[in-house]
Amino acid sequence: MGYKFSKSNINNVSGNVFNGTTNIISGNDNNFKERESEKAATYTPEPIWRSSITMAILTWLAFFISLIEIFPLYKICEPIINILMNKNNRIDTNNSIYLVIFALIMLVLMMILWLRNITKKETRHPLLFNYAISGLGRKITIEKIQIDKCPKCGGEMKYFNKAIKWRDITYSDGRTKREVIKRVPALQCKRNSDHWFEVDPAAERLNNKRG
Repeated sequence: MGYKFSKSNINNVSGNVFNGTTNIISGNDNNFKERESEKAATYTPEPIWRSSITMAILTWLAFFISLIEIFPLYKICEPIINILMNKNNRIDTNNSIYLVIFALIMLVLMMILWLRNITKKETRHPLLFNYAISGLGRKITIEKIQIDKCPKCGGEMKYFNKAIKWRDITYSDGRTKREVIKRVPALQCKRNSDHWFEVDPAAERLNNKRG
């Protein structure tokens, strides 16, 4: 006695027969994962301030500020130099003002060197509230990053420096502090923080070269 099956209830995949209404994904699981990984967040940088500050200007500024910094550095070290040369056995505490000046000039110099590095590499870096600073074209530009919806869930996204690596520091009293050791520019969904995408800071420069 033969058995009859309704064709509507049979799924034949690679020679295997399943009875019932089993749902089967076409293709293998690896292809499915590849399609998922193809989803990527997209954004559009909108320049809101194009400055005339170029890499050359920043290089000269760094040079002149380095020269200016020699004076407060000398005034800080002057009491120690006098003691070593037996000119004065007393340290003048009034020189503390030069220490403040030196620290301020050092901060300005570090900022200029950071901006110069951005223009030299022509990269983009997040600021606050989806703003960014860009060195494309070897000039400083402030941009507003317009981000499309999250490709995975449709939520709003933000552009910021995301911490991806930490280290735990243990103190003698047993307290533990977690310190961030690496951040990357990223687009992250506000609805689900697991939906995030690393952004190459030099992506636009690479695209321009290919074009």
